[in-house]
Amino acid sequence: MGVTWTEEQQKVISLRDRNILVSAAAGSGKTAVLVQRILSKIMDTERPVDIDRLLIMTFTRAAAGEMKERISAAIDQMLYDNPDNEHLQRQASLIHNAQITTIDGFCAYIIRNYFHMIDLDPGYRTAEEGELKLLREDVMKEVLEAAYARKGEKFLSLVECYATGKTDDEIRDMIYKLYDASMSHPFPEEWIEECLEVYQVDSLEDLHDTLWMKLIWDAADESIVQVRELLSRAAAICREESGPYFYEAALDDDILLLRAAETAVKERDYNGFSELLKNHKYARLSTKKDLSVDEEKKIQVKDLRDSAKGLWNELTEKYFNQTEELILEYLQYCRRPMEGLAEVTLQYKDAFADRKREQNILDFTDMEHFALQILMTKEGEEIHMSQAARELSAKYDEVLVDEYQDSNLVQELLTTAVSGWINQKKNIFMVGDVKQSIYRFRLARPELFMEKYKSYSTEEAQEQRIDLHKNFRSREQVLESVNFIFRQIMGEDLGGITYDKDAALYPGASFPEGESEEFVKTEVLLVERDGEELSDVQDYEDAGASGNRREMENQTGQELEALAIAQRIKEIVGKEQIVDKEKKEYRSVEYGDIVILLRTAYGWAETFREVLASQGIPVYCTSRTGYFSATEIVTVLNYLKVCDNPLQDIPLMGVLRSPIVGCTSQELAELRIQYPDGLLYESVSAYAGENEIPEKELDSDKLKSELLNSNLRTDEKNSLNIKLKGFLSLLEKVRNMAAYTPVHELILYVLKETGYGDYARALPGGEQRFANLTMLVEKAMDYEKTSYRGLFNFVRYIEQLQAYQVDYGEVNLTGAGNTAVEIMTIHKSKGLEFPVVFVAGMGKQFNFQDMNAGLLLHPELGIGADAIIPEKRVIASSLNKQVIRRQLLKESLGEELRVLYVAMTRAKEKLILTGTVGKLEKQMLSLSRFLDEEEELLPLGTRMKAKNYWAFVLPALVRHRAMSELLWEYGILMKKQPGIYDDISEFVIKKITVRQMTEKAVLIQAGNQMQEEYLKNWDENKVYDEAVKEEIEKRFSFVYPYKYLEDIPVKVSVSDLKKRSWHDESELEENISVSAEEQDEEQEVPVPAFMAEKQEEYKGAARGTAYHRVMECLDYAEADTEEQLRAQLKRLLESQKMTEQEAECIRIRDIRRFVESRLGQRMKKAAMKKHLYREQPFVIQRSASMLDDGWKNETVLVQGIIDAYFMEGDEIVLVDYKTDRVKRGQEQKLIDLYHVQLEDYARALERMTGKRVKEKIIYSFTLQKEILL
Repeated sequence: MGVTWTEEQQKVISLRDRNILVSAAAGSGKTAVLVQRILSKIMDTERPVDIDRLLIMTFTRAAAGEMKERISAAIDQMLYDNPDNEHLQRQASLIHNAQITTIDGFCAYIIRNYFHMIDLDPGYRTAEEGELKLLREDVMKEVLEAAYARKGEKFLSLVECYATGKTDDEIRDMIYKLYDASMSHPFPEEWIEECLEVYQVDSLEDLHDTLWMKLIWDAADESIVQVRELLSRAAAICREESGPYFYEAALDDDILLLRAAETAVKERDYNGFSELLKNHKYARLSTKKDLSVDEEKKIQVKDLRDSAKGLWNELTEKYFNQTEELILEYLQYCRRPMEGLAEVTLQYKDAFADRKREQNILDFTDMEHFALQILMTKEGEEIHMSQAARELSAKYDEVLVDEYQDSNLVQELLTTAVSGWINQKKNIFMVGDVKQSIYRFRLARPELFMEKYKSYSTEEAQEQRIDLHKNFRSREQVLESVNFIFRQIMGEDLGGITYDKDAALYPGASFPEGESEEFVKTEVLLVERDGEELSDVQDYEDAGASGNRREMENQTGQELEALAIAQRIKEIVGKEQIVDKEKKEYRSVEYGDIVILLRTAYGWAETFREVLASQGIPVYCTSRTGYFSATEIVTVLNYLKVCDNPLQDIPLMGVLRSPIVGCTSQELAELRIQYPDGLLYESVSAYAGENEIPEKELDSDKLKSELLNSNLRTDEKNSLNIKLKGFLSLLEKVRNMAAYTPVHELILYVLKETGYGDYARALPGGEQRFANLTMLVEKAMDYEKTSYRGLFNFVRYIEQLQAYQVDYGEVNLTGAGNTAVEIMTIHKSKGLEFPVVFVAGMGKQFNFQDMNAGLLLHPELGIGADAIIPEKRVIASSLNKQVIRRQLLKESLGEELRVLYVAMTRAKEKLILTGTVGKLEKQMLSLSRFLDEEEELLPLGTRMKAKNYWAFVLPALVRHRAMSELLWEYGILMKKQPGIYDDISEFVIKKITVRQMTEKAVLIQAGNQMQEEYLKNWDENKVYDEAVKEEIEKRFSFVYPYKYLEDIPVKVSVSDLKKRSWHDESELEENISVSAEEQDEEQEVPVPAFMAEKQEEYKGAARGTAYHRVMECLDYAEADTEEQLRAQLKRLLESQKMTEQEAECIRIRDIRRFVESRLGQRMKKAAMKKHLYREQPFVIQRSASMLDDGWKNETVLVQGIIDAYFMEGDEIVLVDYKTDRVKRGQEQKLIDLYHVQLEDYARALERMTGKRVKEKIIYSFTLQKEILL
């Protein structure tokens, strides 16, 4: 059945000869449409395009692989329907070389093809993450040492101002930060120079013209709008019946301040506005008593006025706490250190690039910049395209970019350089969704998408935008709830796009009727972490709850939330219904249908996994953490650190205390009491050398045994001595080995010699522990592929990974399948879909710690740093830094909004938002002020103050009718805002308390106890249900009908076939005997029977192999005399094609007689014409009944090797060598034994060559004659 495309999708597929931006909403089928566009271009009847003339760039390798697979499968299907289509045949061959790749994959392609243009060694490799970190550190040390040696004035000013304490770590971090930010720009040096312009402001006029001063006035305008709104709301309450009318005087004074502020801001009078805010004294609120005034309204007015004051205070503290002259002065103080920072960063950039060139390694930013260097050069403001860019521009018919919202400036320039500019042709096709741009931390620039979103026409044009609104993933109930929330919290000011009708989601998926109306509603679970119940738990009067009570008191917020989710999962699984993806009909929810999405896995995923597992819920974490904190990894890394340098007390103590040495706390205390001075290693050495232990006590096996079991000896002192002696002995050996042994082999040796590998495996969770150790060995092997070597650098390598919080995560031994609830991060879930989605951690605080750093960077606003005046010992936050912080906060909050959007749009049928809340009553009272908001989009000030996802979602939900019940619980009356209160979206908002969770836990426990009691009293002799009894008996009496086939082999060799088919024959091949007339000539010396048996067994096995090897390698051109044959035998020995023992089995006269025979001469003649073929492998199908009469109607594959065959004319002569022990006159015995085998050979040869086998010959070396079958 063909796919029906919507009108918008059809446009995306069919429009040509223009730049197209597709704004594709979540679940709108953009990948399917993109693939269809590519196929339609390939199959265009008027202008067909070869697949390798399309450049298709995606964001991940997985996405590129999936797209290539889809296109390849579609081409194969079309070729199947139309096998004679030459164009399709061509596409099927070209698909393997098609440029369906990631951006770094395409950059690598450019570099591979044009490396000569930048003088790059084409044998480069991509550097590994840990290797790069080590290299960065090494280069940084050298650059800083050189900078200190030069004693440059600007650099020393940088160090004096910004190096804290006794280290220059702060300076390193600033250089790294500036370097990383600059490399996301096409021309890093130019961008760094632009960043310095902010500090080159010399006059007030220049100051007024800066971008960041304009942003300060924007901040003031926003605050004034919010203050006006707060004061007007407060005044309105004062004028209400029972309102605090006596507060109006103070509010009037506040309004005067507001008007004065509006004037100052309008005139852009910085100093005047600053003075106004700093010197203003607020009027006190009247203390008049009036019983007719509602106390609640008094509190509301106070809160609103305090909020207004807070806004003025924030403006004063952050932006208007100094004069313009002082701002200029601070900028002057920052100039020299910032210029020093720019200089040293550029020096680091060059040094790092040179070092990478030396070692012939590249990182991903190098690839992008080298590709850019190949494609273009910049002179002043002019960009000149290279010959390579011309060739690529002419080559590609269209450039298609997926996930365009995650592009940066470098990628934008690369795309433009290879587009159709050479032919004045617009041919860039971009698809993405700015609402799903969640990679700002990778320096993605969603602004690029928005620029085109605003400038491209929605009508027919050379630059056209197409919006895909319809969502083909989710139920309308999910989409309506997403729309309701995001209409109120996402705007162009925060999030990058106005969430209007063009941005909203519209249902396009069809679901069969019969859903549970209650189940499909979006749920909001507010988990109280500090409600009354936590203090009331001890008063709860249920004896059955006592065990659970203590547990509940110790639960953290995360554990409480995880427990609430676990209980909800149990209520859903097996009870609620969802649509089966394959059958398109309803079935019960399974664990595998559920996913829990988290903002971060770190510190959350493991807690959730443990809580869910403790509740009996199968769970799988895609993002596991804690690899470097796993006990077994810490222990082995400590041992490696001690091997590298034993004079480290902490790692050494860890090793001594670990099972590798097995010292107890008492033993270590005794060690230190006896030798308290110096390093721990000196104490260990002294103690071990105090009493010489007899040599027999140092037996290696015994030592290993002592290391693993400290309880074997009663003399504790001697036991400690043995442990330390054994430890030092092995340590010395390992340290000596470290000089020449690869690290991974060293780790394996340590695990084996100490027995720690086996010990870890024997512990609970041993399989997991051993998998972690195996992963460490693999990481050591990866390290050895880098430019670093040795144990010291490996220890540094691991320490760098830990310092940069690179956590591989413990090895996952199980997959999710359909049997486990999956826990993953929101970023990992992008592009995926799940029937039931829990968006968890809604109460988790956003991580904006980076904004408190000493140095802030912004792509447009440049560098923001504190003004430090050493001579005055003054540190002042510069105004431009405050503006950058505000802008970064705005962009970060916008990113968090988009992350939440991605999370909520993963759900197909059921969406559940969960998170902990503190002081819910206070929060509800605070939220109640939004009930009067008439504007759909919440005020920017409210959204800018968000500290977690609840701070976005709850102000939006508070105006929805679903919140009425919860508001009423706290005595707050709902107000019906038209279009919001009665929105079509459906929510179920629940407050989850500790008491509720305890009660559920008690009920589950009681149910389990009843079930246990029921089973304990089970009467096995009683039939409770006849039908069940019959079903059980039927199942247990089942007999597998094909059991007789379980031993059938898939493939057998010819030798096996012969052994199984003719098992009654006792004399088998490989036992050569001499002919009767030769027995007298070659009498062997009699030997004892026990020796003769062994000798005959070996000779029998080796002779057959030896004769076959000679015949395989025999050179017929040099086989006329025995001397020539001996020379050939010698060459076989020298080339190690034959062993000495095999050579001793060969009788040269047997080979000579064969060559002289009629068959030998025929084969020699064929060999001269190159018509002789030897050792030809084959596989043929035969009936399995040949092996066993019971295996009827089954087949097996018979494999074997044909000794030799040669061509005579157009026909084949088949030859098989035999060394069986037979007597003269017993030729028929050989024929009977081998005729089936040779018939198989002949049949196989005829199939392989298409020629007839005219003769089948056995040559018997025992009889020295050929036997024709």
